[in-house]
Amino acid sequence: MEKIIFRKFFYDIISFFLIVSLSLSLITWIIQSVNYLDFISRDGHGFKVYFSFIILNFPKIFSKVIIFSYFLSLFYTILKYQSNNEILIFWTNGISKFKLVNFIIKVSIILTILQILLVYFVVPKAQDYSRDFIRNSNIDLFSSLITEKKFIDTVKDFTIFVEKIDDQGNMENIYLKDSIEKDNIQIISARSGKIVENGADKYLILNFGQILDITNNNYGDTKVIKFNNTTFNLSYFKSKSTTFPKIQELNSNILIDCIQNFAFGERKNYSLPSIFHCSESSSIKSAKELFNRSIKQLYLISLGIVASILFFTNDKSSKNYIYKLSIFLLGLIFIILSELNSEFLDISLETNILISLIPLLLFMFSYLAVFNLSKKNI
Repeated sequence: MEKIIFRKFFYDIISFFLIVSLSLSLITWIIQSVNYLDFISRDGHGFKVYFSFIILNFPKIFSKVIIFSYFLSLFYTILKYQSNNEILIFWTNGISKFKLVNFIIKVSIILTILQILLVYFVVPKAQDYSRDFIRNSNIDLFSSLITEKKFIDTVKDFTIFVEKIDDQGNMENIYLKDSIEKDNIQIISARSGKIVENGADKYLILNFGQILDITNNNYGDTKVIKFNNTTFNLSYFKSKSTTFPKIQELNSNILIDCIQNFAFGERKNYSLPSIFHCSESSSIKSAKELFNRSIKQLYLISLGIVASILFFTNDKSSKNYIYKLSIFLLGLIFIILSELNSEFLDISLETNILISLIPLLLFMFSYLAVFNLSKKNI
């Protein structure tokens, strides 16, 4: 009978947790997806890149709301059991309040382990894949970026100005600057032109103009080439979207190597990827990110204990509402602290160890408080 009761209690917590966490994640995901429409309207990426990017961002959003969702789920489920007098089922079957608290701690530990696996492995990998879509993509919607009488510099190392565009895409009085090669700059003007597509490749057909070819050498050579018709390949250009990986997108092993590279004042030669520059500043950021992927998640256990204090409140007490509100506010303080905790990390090993012990100390104090409450049998 006891197993059935605990199983029912567990299902109620998890079902409400999944509803809350998925709902919050979807709302946040939709809002962010709208903001990321700039990838199409401003940066010229295609819908495939856009949808791939936003879908791969969902695990990150989901991992962010788990701590709050779990505390809210525990708080709501316990209050529901109390208001419906379902909590009496535990007492009448000989299940003590302290045993119920220990059950919640076990559930919290399981969720903590799953959360660490999610933020330590899944989220960075998904973030890295999403950045790869941008890093390896070209400008799929180039023609949609060009507007009349406006300098367009969305494309990296490339600027274009068009005086007039008709409904068929025919352009008049075109000026463009190509600086993709550091030692060679081309400034091209043409009377007319049009963008054409050949499969995945895009070309700009230019008519009646000239090319000003500037070579940045010691002599500063400049050549002027006139043409009646020329083809300019647009397929090699990339957008200005950020392609350099953020700390949150890096593999955890890379972050660990960077931190070790500055540990104890020693410089060790680790094989860090070229896309990541390890410095004292980035090692501190790496430490903060690793803290968020591991130590921060331990707050889930402390929040489980905080919510469990509700078992020791008395519905008949005139201050019962104040007690419950205080418990909820205490949980919010723990959540805020979990978000701010990593900001105090620095290059000092001693400071970082002390800050990393805060979740453990909060767990010990919370557990001790619940143990004293169980002895008083409030």
